[in-house]
Amino acid sequence: MYRTLLAVAVAAVATLTVVPAAQAEPPIGSVTNHASPTQTDAYWTPERLANVKPAPAPARTGGVSRVQSTDGPPVSIPATKPSGDFSAQASVWNTLGRLVFTNPGVGDYLCTANVVTSNNRDVIATARHCVMDIATGKVFSNFRFAPGYSNGNTPHGWWNWRAAGWRIDDKGPGGDNAFIVLATGGNNGGHVQDAVGSSGLGFNWGLADQAYGFGIPGSTNTAVWCGGKPYDGQSGGVQIPNCDGLSGGASGGAFLVNFQSDQSGTQTASYFGSWGDSYFAYYRNAALEVYNGATNR
Repeated sequence: MYRTLLAVAVAAVATLTVVPAAQAEPPIGSVTNHASPTQTDAYWTPERLANVKPAPAPARTGGVSRVQSTDGPPVSIPATKPSGDFSAQASVWNTLGRLVFTNPGVGDYLCTANVVTSNNRDVIATARHCVMDIATGKVFSNFRFAPGYSNGNTPHGWWNWRAAGWRIDDKGPGGDNAFIVLATGGNNGGHVQDAVGSSGLGFNWGLADQAYGFGIPGSTNTAVWCGGKPYDGQSGGVQIPNCDGLSGGASGGAFLVNFQSDQSGTQTASYFGSWGDSYFAYYRNAALEVYNGATNR
């Protein structure tokens, strides 16, 4: 279950009066899927999948740079290889995939998501604006994910969803983090992490000397990447200069550091969109709290 803040009562001994302590707004929001897999499968007809559109990025607001590692001690979670296949790699080209969803009353859209290491082996990382509208509070539905997606090919199959969580503490681009918990599925009816492996995760990390951005734009219909030396961006994000190609549909794609020879890496941010240079929402304590709610669900 996603964690919630519990009210704390303080008893005044002399009068036995209960005084509730002041509470801050929880930093996360969440939703549980109540539709059956059969309903979701039936919704996503070939015609609907062929007509999904790239999700529009929300407005860019703010303009204050932030140091990336000030929220707490760094947290590191390692990448994993596919289960039972010792010759396979923990490659981002397998874990990165297409995410489709419905904005109720508006239409069907596409984003990018990436399989990340979790205890339940079911978690993907994406952008908040691919899950809900932070300006109105409207939550989207019919989430479905295909890792390794390329030009309509889904080599591992599709996974439906069972829950999602996102940041609400920062409503600007720097807070555009979300995690989705998938149901078992794919070609073999198993956990997505077992099928394709997972990228590692890093929270509260300092900036790396080199980083890579990955996404699946609607214009290319296959995964693209760019790389460079990242820098602290506006409104609490991180940016890569001259990082071209991550156009509409790449939202939610992975910002990876510590890239390895097996093409695995550590994800420390999610792709928001362009703000001059490519812009990624960095993983800090609030993103860690969302992830903690997802990893054991």
